[in-house]
Amino acid sequence: MAFRFSQIKIEQVGPFGDLLLQFKPNPQPGKAEIHILTGENGTGKTTILELLAGSFHNHTPNEFLTKSKNKSAKAKITFNDNDYLPSECIFDGQPPRLGQPSFIHDYLRKRSDRNAIYSFAVFAYSGYRQLSNAQISGIQEISQHPLDDALQFQRTSNPQILLQWIANTIAAEAIAISQNEQEEATSRRKSIATLEEGIGAIIQKKIAFRLETKPYAVRIEIDGERLDFNQLPDGLKSIISWLGDLLMRMDRLAWKDDTPALERNFILFLDEIEVHLHPDWQRKILPAIQFLFPNAQIFISTHSPFVVGSVDDAWVYKLVKPNGDSHLAEGFPVLSKDEKTYDYWLELVFDIDTPYGLNAAKKYERRSELLRKKEINPTEMAELKELDRDFELFHSQETPLNVRISEHLKRLKSNPSTR
Repeated sequence: MAFRFSQIKIEQVGPFGDLLLQFKPNPQPGKAEIHILTGENGTGKTTILELLAGSFHNHTPNEFLTKSKNKSAKAKITFNDNDYLPSECIFDGQPPRLGQPSFIHDYLRKRSDRNAIYSFAVFAYSGYRQLSNAQISGIQEISQHPLDDALQFQRTSNPQILLQWIANTIAAEAIAISQNEQEEATSRRKSIATLEEGIGAIIQKKIAFRLETKPYAVRIEIDGERLDFNQLPDGLKSIISWLGDLLMRMDRLAWKDDTPALERNFILFLDEIEVHLHPDWQRKILPAIQFLFPNAQIFISTHSPFVVGSVDDAWVYKLVKPNGDSHLAEGFPVLSKDEKTYDYWLELVFDIDTPYGLNAAKKYERRSELLRKKEINPTEMAELKELDRDFELFHSQETPLNVRISEHLKRLKSNPSTR
C-alpha cells in the first residue's frame, strides 16, 4: 500500500481526554486493511472518522475544535507514503497544519486543479442515506468533479448524478457493441457489473441495472423483477447509494496509469454502514468490501456484532467511557476472526453476556443465585420452583439457551437441599 494512516493522537477533543490509536497493517497481504471502531453511543467513533477524513480537507473538520472552551484541544494524525517521509496533520482549532512536504500537500493542491491526474483518492459515507428515483433527460455529460463532496459522509451521494452515470455507462456499452468494439464495451460495462455483483453478493439475489428510453429512466432488476428505486427497501437503497457512488467516482476519476480501479490504493470511511440492514446483510458487507478493494485502507464505525465478526484479520477497537473520558478498552485492538461466534463478539466487544431478553435474564440470574446458596428457606424454595417452571418452558425450545438451562436443571435434581 502506498499511502496509509499510521496513528492518531487526540487530546481534549469531544469525549476524549488523551487517546492514542495506532493502526497496524493487515497481517495477511492481498486483503483490504480494515479498522473497526466500536463502543457505546457517545464514545467518539464518528469523531475519529471525521478527524481522519479532515486531513484531506482545506478546513478544520470538526466544529467542536473551533468552539471548544479547552484551549488544549488538539488532534495529531500521522501518515506515511512510499514516496514521502512520514508526516503529520495537526488540528488545534486553527487551520489544519501539515508537517514536511507530504502526499496530502499534493492531494490538496490537485483538488483545485480540475484537470489533475490522481494515483490515490479518499471517500467517506454514512449509512444514514437514501436513494430515490431521479429524472434524467437522456445521455449527457456529468459536470461535477468526481471528488466533489467525497468526504461529506451523509451528503456524499447524489441520486441524479449516480443514475445519470449508470445511464451513460449502459449507453456507452451499447454504442461500443454496435460498432464492434468489444474491448471498449467490456471496459465500459465493468464498473456496472462490479456494482451488480457486489450488491448481489450482499443480498444473495441477481441484480441488474436497466436503461429505459421511453421515457429515459434507470431501473433495477432483482431476480427478474424490474422496479423503481422508490420501491426498494431502505437497506438496499443504502447499499446502492454508497457502493454505487464509490464505484462511480472511481470510474470517473482521471487516474495516472491503467491500474484497475478496484486494485488502487485509496482510503474509505464508513460510518454505521449497517443502518437499515437485516443482520444477514450486515454480516456480508465487510467480506464483499475486503474482496472488492484489496489495496484499500478502510475505517468503519459500527454497533453490529454481525459486522465485527464477519471477516478475518480486521483490527477491532473498543472504545469505553467509564469516567467521562473515552479511551481504548484494555486488551484492544484485537484481530477479528470469522470462526468466532456472534455470542463471543457480543460479550467481548459489546458487553452483552446473555443471549436472551432482559426479563428472562433477571430470572436466570436470580435462579443461579438461589442454586448457589447452601441453604434456602421455604419462601426461596417456592420462588425457585416458580423459576424452575419458567425454565422448563424455555427448555422445551431448541435454542442455545437451553443448554445452559439444562445444566441448571441437572444441578437442581442432584442437590437434595433444593428439593
